[in-house]
Amino acid sequence: MDIKIVGTTGEEVKQEPMKESDSLPVITGDLMVQSVGQMFDMRPAEILTWKEKIGLLIDYAKTQTDDRTPEGIKWAIRSLQGRVGTPPLGEKWVNYLSKYAWLKLDEIRLKKEVENYERNK
Repeated sequence: MDIKIVGTTGEEVKQEPMKESDSLPVITGDLMVQSVGQMFDMRPAEILTWKEKIGLLIDYAKTQTDDRTPEGIKWAIRSLQGRVGTPPLGEKWVNYLSKYAWLKLDEIRLKKEVENYERNK
């Protein structure tokens, strides 16, 4: 059964389908850092201490998904957690994952530079 929306005169009113991007706000900057930091059960003061490494994780997550909502970014980071396994005893998750993210982002940058170099033979 389909539900149709009708106007006051009884004719059907066309509705635009809701876009996924309309449902959740895209946030950036400190709000995104706070949101990701909370994923690691950090307090606001701790988040400020780890802000650079959290930012690195956010940059990595953006290369893995087109979803720029906090949930999309967190999903990409959680996916990374599943791939790399548990950090060594005593090492924080954010530190462990940010090392991997730094290496991956550096690899992407190097590939782009090599491609540009090869294109300009």
